[in-house]
Amino acid sequence: MSAQASPAVVVGLDGSADGLLALNWAVELAARRGWTVRALHIVDEDRPAQPLTAAPARDDGTDVLDDAADELERLGFADAVLELGYGHPAQALLKAADGAAALVIGRRGAGGFAELVLGSTSQVCAALARTTLVVVPDTWQPALPASGQIVVGVDGSNSCQAALGFAFEFAAERGAELTLVHAPDVPEAFPEPELWLDPEDAPWHRDARALVAEALAGWPAKYPDVVFRTRYPAGHPVQVLAKESQYADLVVVGGRGRTEFTELRLGSVSRGLLHHAQCPVAIVHSEVTG
Repeated sequence: MSAQASPAVVVGLDGSADGLLALNWAVELAARRGWTVRALHIVDEDRPAQPLTAAPARDDGTDVLDDAADELERLGFADAVLELGYGHPAQALLKAADGAAALVIGRRGAGGFAELVLGSTSQVCAALARTTLVVVPDTWQPALPASGQIVVGVDGSNSCQAALGFAFEFAAERGAELTLVHAPDVPEAFPEPELWLDPEDAPWHRDARALVAEALAGWPAKYPDVVFRTRYPAGHPVQVLAKESQYADLVVVGGRGRTEFTELRLGSVSRGLLHHAQCPVAIVHSEVTG
């Protein structure tokens, strides 16, 4: 009886520097967890045809795979497979990621896997919901020392539990601190948060503490070595999480939220966060029971 195959992290390569950053991030995760890496470059067959007067410019993918192989050698990671495919990049990657531990892509690329993050078709939505999606921005600099800070958005939904599980495990294996962030919905009839006599005793703050405490139940006991703190800054979730990302190694959110984070898969909040976050963002779709 053969041994069970290791979980795989699927990486999208598009020939850009962002694709190599995504590969770098995926290798770091896979090396820590004993996983494999499956890196794919998909030649888009739906591209507009070249004019007859233009020189042939067929992308056979060899340069992209050669660059990825060089990067893997530089990183000293051998448990990886490089693959070349043809078709629609988003659809091909999502199909490859079905059943994988995670899908990792760069935020901006040569062809850009924009539809993976910003598209609106039902097919893309359904496929995204099957695994964790990590988007690595061009602002991420792997050569710099890690900040040792992980941020997770909390809204009390079931998907929030999956995000908490991912964030606690990620923080535990790196010895990082965890910051749980909930952006409370401050009623318009209330004074501005900074004008409240005791902001920590304001009704929205009490509600936020109760929501986070309920969501947090059980996780500290499961990961007793993880140091965590809670924050309840009022404001739009995109602004709040993007600000937190300036000092974090990773921002983690659930794929299907209940309140402010509801649209984080493909809606306006998702677009805002993924465009403005200064560190990688993990959108966790798989359910975690805790």
